[in-house]
Formats: sequence, structure tokens, C-alpha cells
Amino acid sequence: MSDDFKRKLEAYEKGKLSDTELEEFEKDLEKLEAYQEFMEENHPTETTSLAMNEKRAKKILKRSKWRARLQTAFMAIAIFIGFTIVTSILSAVYYSWGTQDRMEVYRSVIDYTMTVTDPYGDMGGTSTNSTPYFGLKTQRDLKKRVGDEVIKVGELKTNFLFSMMSYPEREYFGSLTEQAPVFSYPGSEERGMSGWDRLKNLPEGTVVSAYVSFAELLDTDQVFQNFNGKEMKLLWLAVDTGSEGNDDHGSIFEPFGFPNYPIWHDDDMILDSREEEKGLFGSRVISEGHSSPEYNEGDTEVLHKQFLKTLNFLEDNEKKVNKFLFGKTDLSKQIKYLEKNGFQHYGVVITGPTKEILKLQDEEWISALEVDEVRLWNWDGLK
Repeated sequence: MSDDFKRKLEAYEKGKLSDTELEEFEKDLEKLEAYQEFMEENHPTETTSLAMNEKRAKKILKRSKWRARLQTAFMAIAIFIGFTIVTSILSAVYYSWGTQDRMEVYRSVIDYTMTVTDPYGDMGGTSTNSTPYFGLKTQRDLKKRVGDEVIKVGELKTNFLFSMMSYPEREYFGSLTEQAPVFSYPGSEERGMSGWDRLKNLPEGTVVSAYVSFAELLDTDQVFQNFNGKEMKLLWLAVDTGSEGNDDHGSIFEPFGFPNYPIWHDDDMILDSREEEKGLFGSRVISEGHSSPEYNEGDTEVLHKQFLKTLNFLEDNEKKVNKFLFGKTDLSKQIKYLEKNGFQHYGVVITGPTKEILKLQDEEWISALEVDEVRLWNWDGLK
């Protein structure tokens, strides 16, 4: 055995060979093993002592091979862990970059889209979490209000890769309406889904949430006036944006609207308190307290202003809005329509005692009602 071979064998056992040297040495080992097999078969006497040494050498080689493999595996794991840590830090930096960071923008896109397209979408908020490899995961609870109770009916998850948004995943559970209620545009054909008979058959001591469609378009002031003093809660007002009533025989499956209070944005909030801590490099903000501007229920000017502000924000992120809604919107056209024609409504979502809502059947300005959810009594009255 040459000195060079011994040196390589020792380096091989310690895992110090380069990739090229390792490949060449393993080929030499294969030749040595083949030579040993030939000698054992053709010259058994001459190879007796050599076989003893070879057994020992094989054990060393086998151990060296496993050590080299383990070192390679540990190196790969270390590289993977290091890469994961680095990309986790870079992901956090990427999504927190900007005056209004990306994480906040993407969260707002989801929250505001839910608020203006889902009658219960303002209930709850979206949580975000950056992940390794430049990912962002978002999650929020899907909720409904029935009477005074807000119930969780599912979960919504959306993922981002850099700024690319995936389609949202909705998972519903619990007791849900078999067929989701919809609005009917004024003057359209009846869907045969009237909920009046269902309300009549429901017992006292129950509360419902329901979609109410109007016989004609009503402005916002008129809507609040019509429900004033009634023992029920107005939750959400569907807005005529100029495209409703053109398809599906007047049935509106994808409404736009706003809740019965303003959709406030971060820059609307009023700073109430600030706590700072002085350090070596200047002052550092520890905490801040904010509150929303004062609002009186039924102030239509504020409601309209904040709704248009929300639509303008969503227009700047329209590609994500379209993916979130699995369709194509034309927010610019809707905004122009509202600025030109003002706000009118073809329906609302309400909740309250079953028998109180049943009384709306006698109102001429109501054309249809579809029940959404029913619960046992949990009503404390209007507050």
C-alpha cells in the first residue's frame, strides 16, 4: 500500500477529501475490492493473511463511508436551516417595508373587500404571519350576527408569495343555510324563495337574520327612516352601483354595500395618548392609543364618504380584489357612477326577533325577504 494511498485513506476516513478526490478514491476502492475478490477465488493460499487485513480494512472503509455520508447530510441540513433563517428574516423585512407596510396593505385589502361585499364581513379582522421563502399567510374567522349573538361559521385563509396573492380558501362548518339568500333588484321576477311563510312557522322566542329587498330604490336617509323605531337591527345596506339587475333575472349574488356605521381607515383614527421612553438614541414610542371619529347613527354623509374612500383604496389593489372575489370588478366605473348618481339601495340585511321582522310583510316598500340564519332567543332590545 503506497504512502499516497494511505494518506488518501486517512483523509477519506476524516472526510477531508474534495469532491473530485473523493470520486477518484471511491473508484480506486472499487478496483481494490474487485482485485480482492479475484485473488480469493484464484489464489486462496496467498490471500489468507491478506484477507485478514482486508476484513479490517473493509470495516474501516465502511465506517469512513458512513462518516462521510453523515457529514454530507449534516452539512445539507445546516445549509437548509441557515437558508430558512435568512429567508425568514428577509420575508419579515419585505412585508414590513414602506410607510404603510405591505403586510398592513394586504390585510386591509382582505378586510375592506370582505366589508363591502359580505353583509357580515366587518365582523372580525385578518391576522397575518410572514413565513420563510418570502411567504405571507393570512387567516380570519367568518362570522354572522343573529340577534345579539355573533357566531363563527367558518375560516378564510389566503397566502402570498412576495406580492402575488393566491385564491382564498373558505372552510365552513356548523349549521348553515342550505341555499344562501340573495337580493332581488326592484322590478325583477320573484325567485320563489320568499321567507314570509318560514317566519310564520317559526315559534316565538327565536331571532333571525334576513335579506330584505325593496320594491324601489331608496336613498340612504329613507332607508334609516323606514327602519327607525322598529324592533330590529339594520346591519348592512346594499348599494346600487349601476350594474345590478342586469343579469340572473334581477337576482344579485355579488352585492356591494356598507355596514350601518362608517368604514374607518388608519388615517381616520384620532391619537388619544402616546407613551414614549427616552434612550441613548432619542425617544422611542412604547404605546399609542387611538379612537375613531365621532359618528351619529344615520349620518349618511360620513357613511358615503368612507365607502367611497374604501372603494378608491380597493381600486389601487384591484387585481388582488378580483382574485379574492374569483371574478372581475370594475371599481373605477362603480365609483364614477356613485359620484354622478348618488347613493341608492335595493336591499338591506337585518336581524331581530322573528315576529317583529314578520311585521315587515305589510310594508309596501318591501318586495321580498329571504331568511338567512335562525337562533333561539338572545335579544336584549335596541341599544
